Amino acid sequence: MANRRSVLIGLGGLVAGGGAILGTGAFTTVTAERTVNVETAGDASAFLGLAPADRDGNTGGTQNQYVSQSGGDDDQTVEISLENPNGSNGANASGLNESAITVFRNLVTVTNNGTQEVTSLNLDITGEASGNLSGNYDSVFGFTVSQNSNQGSVNNNNDILTGNNSIPDGLGPGEAINFGLKINLLDSGVTEIPADSSFTLQITANTENSN
Repeated sequence: MANRRSVLIGLGGLVAGGGAILGTGAFTTVTAERTVNVETAGDASAFLGLAPADRDGNTGGTQNQYVSQSGGDDDQTVEISLENPNGSNGANASGLNESAITVFRNLVTVTNNGTQEVTSLNLDITGEASGNLSGNYDSVFGFTVSQNSNQGSVNNNNDILTGNNSIPDGLGPGEAINFGLKINLLDSGVTEIPADSSFTLQITANTENSN
């Protein structure tokens, strides 16, 4: 049986909320419905830790205004909001642009808080949508990936540990990597995201002992 951990982040319209569930043994899976945040148990010490990434992708930088973290050590929530950033007075509240490619780099930092190397980290957006978005998730959604000053990108439902452009092909204990979102409403055949759409982002981590 594969040793994996899945984290589902639910997106409601332009808002996403999610987090990791503490698990010291077998990996666990949790689903977030539309506009419902996933509250985590000890996110900072979970096997797969999620936290807001710095905007510049480096430790000590400015926290990304699109991501917030709330709660105490035993009850934390990471929330991504593409509609209402945390900048003062709504600064940089650009949100999504219709008929354009919108990129949000360095949204979330994923840290391997376990004792085994993570050999793959797959990100997959699926959901329920109407109109021409239905079934076109792979052409609309993608991800940016960064570690320190190294940058890369992958399509939806792919491993972000690519081994390309100095992006590692594994994540050792204590190591971290950032991901962001790339939303293509220009040449994907989809020009807007319907207001009644509902999505989930599933993050699946496999360790070196997976089979």
